[in-house]
Amino acid sequence: MPSKRSNKGVTSLLALGVKDLPRNTSWLLSKALSPVDGAKGAASASKDAASSAGSTASHGIVDTVRSAGASLKDVLPGSSDSVELRLQRARAATERARESEDRAFASAEEAKARTSHAKETAERDKAHLRDVKRDQSKLVEQRVAEARRDADAQVDEAHKEAQSEADEVIESEETEAKQRLQKARDEAEDAQAKAKADLSDATSKLAEARQLADEATAAAQAAADEAHQQAKRLAATAHHDAESADQVVAEAERVRASSSATATVVTKRLKKADTAVDFDALSKQELLDLAKAKGVDGRSSMSKNELVSVLKKSR
Repeated sequence: MPSKRSNKGVTSLLALGVKDLPRNTSWLLSKALSPVDGAKGAASASKDAASSAGSTASHGIVDTVRSAGASLKDVLPGSSDSVELRLQRARAATERARESEDRAFASAEEAKARTSHAKETAERDKAHLRDVKRDQSKLVEQRVAEARRDADAQVDEAHKEAQSEADEVIESEETEAKQRLQKARDEAEDAQAKAKADLSDATSKLAEARQLADEATAAAQAAADEAHQQAKRLAATAHHDAESADQVVAEAERVRASSSATATVVTKRLKKADTAVDFDALSKQELLDLAKAKGVDGRSSMSKNELVSVLKKSR
């Protein structure tokens, strides 16, 4: 009887321990898996890992329960195995269940660690990508700014070169224009000086010719008068001398007319050549000679300004 009660007590304790194994396993799994509250994908992975571990533990617990059931059957009358052997089997099954629980807990911890690592990796990669985008954006802006500076520098350099070439061309043209203008002015001054000298020479010669013509006319007139006086005294001889005197007077008139015509032709030629005669620059004697050549009456009593005015009107 005592042996039967002892066997019954051991069997009850064994059955109670085996009965509580599923609850203990669930409690351990809940404790191991409760901190895993990460991202949705990581939680799903942890759930799968916990389910796998729980499934493994459940299989171990089922085996233990079955072994415990077998032990209970073994203590019944008619069983050939001893209670100690049954207890050893129960202990072995319990150990396997504990090992399964440890593996499940380790798997849950690993899942949690991997979930945290995945979250940290995602945040780190996100921050890194944000930094890369910011750096690349700055690099693009820098390259664009450098390109603009290079373009502006090229434009400035091209403008300077073009302006320098334009300045050289303008300076060359201005120099040539000044040289041509100076040459034209020098030629004009030389031509004006030559025209003035030629006019002075022509005026002097015309005045001389006019004077000679006047003298010849006066001499011829005097000779004619003398011839007429002599003709009155000497009719026969005077008639011949008078005719000769008339011929001399006529020749003098022709010379005088020729001198006047020559002066007129010279004056017209000077006008036709468009020679600008500056009467104001001539001396009074040159003006008198020119007035004499043109047959200006009363020239001797005229002032220089009056001579200039008369000569300008007679152009």
